[in-house]
Amino acid sequence: MGIRNVISRYFHKLMTNTSLSLWDRCVVFFLQGLSYVYRFAVTLMRMLYIWQIRRSYRVSAAVISIGNITVGGTGKTPFTCFLAKYLYDHHKNVAVLTRGYRSQAEDTGVLVSDGEKIVTTSALGGDEACVMARLLMHIPVWAGRKRYQNALHSIEKFNTNVFVLDDGFQHWQLVRDLDIVLLDGTNPFGNGYVLPRGILREPVPQLRRADIIVLTKAGKLTVAKKQALATYIRRYNKTAPLVEAVTEVVACIPFSAWVQRMGENNCVLEKRQRVITISALGNPLDFEETVQRQGYQVVSTRRYADHHRYEAADYQTWRLLAQQYQAVCITTEKDAVKIEAVQVKDIPLYVLSIEMKWTHGREEAERVLWKKIGA
Repeated sequence: MGIRNVISRYFHKLMTNTSLSLWDRCVVFFLQGLSYVYRFAVTLMRMLYIWQIRRSYRVSAAVISIGNITVGGTGKTPFTCFLAKYLYDHHKNVAVLTRGYRSQAEDTGVLVSDGEKIVTTSALGGDEACVMARLLMHIPVWAGRKRYQNALHSIEKFNTNVFVLDDGFQHWQLVRDLDIVLLDGTNPFGNGYVLPRGILREPVPQLRRADIIVLTKAGKLTVAKKQALATYIRRYNKTAPLVEAVTEVVACIPFSAWVQRMGENNCVLEKRQRVITISALGNPLDFEETVQRQGYQVVSTRRYADHHRYEAADYQTWRLLAQQYQAVCITTEKDAVKIEAVQVKDIPLYVLSIEMKWTHGREEAERVLWKKIGA
């Protein structure tokens, strides 16, 4: 197990357990102090833009931000793809702007897809960017922290009139017309503390900036829990439409077929199949539970740190595990874009593909969306 995984699990223990040792309590006290420093820094950054000490830029196109107030998997990538497709289907010239976190071009910026083909690698453009580029036909995808400059390039090159800003709620350089905030319905605010004591990127009251709030993983919640969460959210934002969203599995196909875009809407892996889950995600448990809900028998899991780059030793581990358990391996599309095809030719590897859709509150959300960006 990598050092990042060990640290991640320890932090999770500190955030969720009430029975802590004296040493753990000392660490918690230290982290709580750092949380105040972090909270001050985040607030100061926001105020610098509000006071116009640092400048925000507006482009000649509508900008829709998809973001959250926590770290971890809330479903930003599938929702970004869903919204980009929705806008494209409504005859908008859409482009996606993403940061390309921990990619080689994060500081410089790069065109990941021109809408017809992927023109860079996941190492250069980032995992999420390459997944979106693969899923979004006819929609350009750009990666890099300087999203204003990428937006200008996109307007010039593709005549873009609507941008979907992935992970943009805390991005202040580019002026937005609409802020959509995603909350993980099963763990919306963690333990209530900001980083590093908790998982909040901003204090909960900042939900007041959201124009639309999307509750992901809503299918896992009871009616009572949804109502309680809605009541809590309304303490900070009384007007934004509350939308429920769920993810659905659309395919589970061999890696070789996935690479060639064959059978992308089929689940060819039989139910009750013995499987090994492989992922490098912020929230691997959600992926593993999805695999189990499909009826597969999970006999082993391999979790890597988020954005981990797979190496020869990893492939060999999968090969040995598949032989040991007489099972097949299943991974995500975010992981698949990083896997070298030549390394897994003799590994029974499948790719699970998902899509997100909103199930409740769609009409009100659409009304707000079109009012903000124009029909």
